[in-house]
Amino acid sequence: MKSPYRMPPPEGPSGPLYGPNIESFTVGDWCESQDGSGPATAVAITVRISSDGPPVDIVIRIKSPQELDRVVQMLLRHKRSVWPYAS
Repeated sequence: MKSPYRMPPPEGPSGPLYGPNIESFTVGDWCESQDGSGPATAVAITVRISSDGPPVDIVIRIKSPQELDRVVQMLLRHKRSVWPYAS
């Protein structure tokens, strides 16, 4: 049975799938205050993408423990699929 979460190979004349060039990513607490002094209200995943201009940061905020657990479980599922013998 095919996994509903697996990306299919490209079809048609579009050629291979290419994504942005990811320079780095970080995970940290996120708060609403500009200077970061307020209480944390989410977990943030920041992905830095390089392009022809200056690098661009994309921030994904995960606002509940349930959603964070869901993301972690998805990552673990794909880790086991891609690297079945990794610890």
